[in-house]
Amino acid sequence: MALVLLSVSFAQAATTLVEIGRSPFHQPPLKNADELRAMLKSKMPEVAKGFALAGRSDLYEPFMTQVAKTDVELVQFPKGSYFQWMFYKKKGKGTVRIVKDVTWGNEKPFPGFKFAVDKDGIRYIFVIPLGCGNVALMEESKIPEVVAAPPPPNKPPQCAMTVAPVKTFCGETVTVDARTSSDPDGQIAKMTIAVVDETGKTVSSKVVEGKTLMGEVAMPCGTSTVKVTVADDKGLEATSPACTAQLTGVNRMRFVGDVGYYRQFDPSNSVFARGGIEYKFNDQFGVLGMLGWAPEVHGKDGASAMLADVLAEYSFSRYFVDLGLGGWITNGDDDLDAEDSGLDLIAGFGARVYGEPETFNASLFFEMRSALDEMDDISEFGRFGMGVRFRF
Repeated sequence: MALVLLSVSFAQAATTLVEIGRSPFHQPPLKNADELRAMLKSKMPEVAKGFALAGRSDLYEPFMTQVAKTDVELVQFPKGSYFQWMFYKKKGKGTVRIVKDVTWGNEKPFPGFKFAVDKDGIRYIFVIPLGCGNVALMEESKIPEVVAAPPPPNKPPQCAMTVAPVKTFCGETVTVDARTSSDPDGQIAKMTIAVVDETGKTVSSKVVEGKTLMGEVAMPCGTSTVKVTVADDKGLEATSPACTAQLTGVNRMRFVGDVGYYRQFDPSNSVFARGGIEYKFNDQFGVLGMLGWAPEVHGKDGASAMLADVLAEYSFSRYFVDLGLGGWITNGDDDLDAEDSGLDLIAGFGARVYGEPETFNASLFFEMRSALDEMDDISEFGRFGMGVRFRF
């Protein structure tokens, strides 16, 4: 680069540059960034000397390394553009020289390449005019710290579950499956299963860690609600209407009572009342144990009796069938088949006519009973009756 100086004093004095091309570091003029890089590579010893003259030999290696891959801009530099130093060759010949505190003083801008070199936290901006290839340091500044963008807010997990069964006997196992839950920006880390009664009191609570997201709880009696809350790997918790289900716990045991009428064709007419406990093995099968009294109200044979009955019951829909054994215990004449005590075979069937299965209800039933040793005379000594059964 050829410098035409309006004023030149010592090398350290300020210099105003008004013309490009009379003291070039390189000729012919550069056309593109590739030519720039090729020029610097071919003049490595002279480039190194220029940095030494500027007192910045430490910049030579990062300069040569980074200029090979950094972005190079083509910029128009207006009047007043300032450069800390610039090295050149006088009239394009001889050794490399250095000039400091250079200001462009021409009204017409000059085109030049501009690029950055970073070293030890400082960014150095270099300029190389196209017309001369002179290397100039324009400015230096501390590299701004890159402030990492704050991470996006954690999105809550999405809770979903299935519960089976939702209706069973008190104390039975209920399986809660929340494996269909998901987290849009992470993963589910745990779930909490809470069983809440009708008053809002938590009956039981269980935490399931890890990815399994399946747990078991005991069914409480009565109506309750199971609620699941899932937490993601950042600790954010969430639930949803899909993670709430109603449970119904049914007692296996309940009180039952019968009132009714027996007819013995011998003849004898009795009314009866008995009460006891029903135990359910499942929704269809159960057993009833009852004690009662059957006073005779009319007839020339028979006698009042105490009842001690055990019945196996099969239910389907609102209907049921009974089969069992019962004690017919009297203080009548043991020598008379119509009055003696005996062990009876009992069979019956009926239907629920009021209420729901798990609540108070009433059923109508028909029943036949006959002593095991009098089955041949069932038409004479058997007792046929009907009644109402109440479940409490």
